[in-house]
Amino acid sequence: MNGMKAQHPSSILMLKRKRALEACDSCRKQKTRCLAGPPDDEDRTCLRCRSLQLECSLAKFNQTLRKPDGDALESSAAVILNVNLEKRLKVLEKAVSSLSTSALHARPTYPSEDIYLNGILSLDEIELLLDIFIERYGKRWLSLDCTGAEYLEFLYRKSHLLLVTACVIALRHNPSLKARVYSQLLDIVDLLVSQELLTASPSLQFFEAVSILSLYQPLRYVQKQDLWLLSGFALRHRILSSTQGWFNGFVGSRSTLTYLDIVPARTWNHLCHAHLLMCIGYRRHAMLEEPTFDECRNILTNCQASEFDGNILGMLSVYSMLYRLLRSSFDLDYAIFQLEEWRKEWCHLWEQPEPVYSQVAYFYAYNVVYEVGIQMTSDTKHLANIAEYVGMLETYALKTVNAIFELSAYDMSRCSDHVLFHAAFACASMLRLMYAAKTKDIGSLAVQTELLNEVVTKTWKWLLLISVDQYHFATKFATYLKEYQSTVNEADPDTFLSSAKSGSSIVPSSSDPTSTPSTWYRGPPRAVSDATLQGIKPYNLGVATVEHG
Repeated sequence: MNGMKAQHPSSILMLKRKRALEACDSCRKQKTRCLAGPPDDEDRTCLRCRSLQLECSLAKFNQTLRKPDGDALESSAAVILNVNLEKRLKVLEKAVSSLSTSALHARPTYPSEDIYLNGILSLDEIELLLDIFIERYGKRWLSLDCTGAEYLEFLYRKSHLLLVTACVIALRHNPSLKARVYSQLLDIVDLLVSQELLTASPSLQFFEAVSILSLYQPLRYVQKQDLWLLSGFALRHRILSSTQGWFNGFVGSRSTLTYLDIVPARTWNHLCHAHLLMCIGYRRHAMLEEPTFDECRNILTNCQASEFDGNILGMLSVYSMLYRLLRSSFDLDYAIFQLEEWRKEWCHLWEQPEPVYSQVAYFYAYNVVYEVGIQMTSDTKHLANIAEYVGMLETYALKTVNAIFELSAYDMSRCSDHVLFHAAFACASMLRLMYAAKTKDIGSLAVQTELLNEVVTKTWKWLLLISVDQYHFATKFATYLKEYQSTVNEADPDTFLSSAKSGSSIVPSSSDPTSTPSTWYRGPPRAVSDATLQGIKPYNLGVATVEHG
């Protein structure tokens, strides 16, 4: 379980104890659950006694049983002396606190990030949310294999950031709790992320939290955290800081890889995958060098690598290829050659039972490549192949959406934001084709406008069906597509053509095939409202172009 099974045998997750026998006197009297530390901890004070500042019988019992090393008589005397000193210190602390009546009746204050001690969520509610998180997200993305109660005990001591992040993501599936505590938990996530970024050596759980946040963005109208920036900082942090040592899944000797190594290696791959796709979806630069992405392949040398690991690597490979193609002197034939070479290497993944996310990425890459090809051809006046490119663009846009619709209902319910983006971008390409056919752009005569219109409608309805709330990207993308579709369907081609003659646009003429239009296959000039456009940011669903620089 995410590296936890590799801990010292004293780990609280390794204890198969009966709770009734382990409860302290105070918890037993109140008949409440007792969360105590492992037997070899110096202080086994349970969570309830610690929060209420009570003397815990488990801690006292542990001190009595502890066997010190060294000379028996001297060490035993030292233990007795230490116990007596601790008792005296506690008496003095109580005496000092009793001098102030205000301090006596004041409610204890706890760190603002402690969602349990501050009463934001109860233990039962946290366990419920962690059970949801593990089942829907943790098993796949974090290699978890435990119960919510076990994960709570681990995270409460290890990482409040990952604990709160897991609860935030799970709240998508619990509307009643979400309405009550979601905004509070988001504020805590923001606070903890800011604190972790200032840490010299962040824990593995920090990188896991960032990868989850990058895959499933918090549900807000405007994001407070720039996740492209956050994921990039996390990746750079890992490279430059001392945390590099425990990413042995790819920086260590390949002959020594074990299951313990594969968890941080998976975390690294998932973080690279999320960051690189955000670079493409947001149209921004990557914060890592290309060789860094290539290092992700080393996970395949581990015998514990799964089909999902292969899918992640396949997507990383095609995204890095697409990223390079869009930032160089674009050549359509070379781009197609590269994609076909990728298919030869990775198409075996499509025959496996694991959802074929890599196939979706492959179709999406072709969608982008042909859309760029049309723009480049239009700009250079070589129009002979426009109709062929349009046909291929239509084909791969449809394939992208159809591949997503082949996912199971369960996989659809936990689609990452990136899968939703692929569906939305493919439909945006279809709408640009429909508009081109309506305005009679060269090569658009064969566009299947009715079929494309049906697929777009089916897609935005599906997005609304799986949406969590109005701030979910599924809702935002659906709103964008619905508005765009309405604009295209209501557009009057005669008005467009007449305005073109007046100089507001340049429309290609069959008698002058070498004319260079500035608006080919780019859709209407104002397809959606400013509010809708703002809602999908930082994603960009505009026509694909080469990003120089």
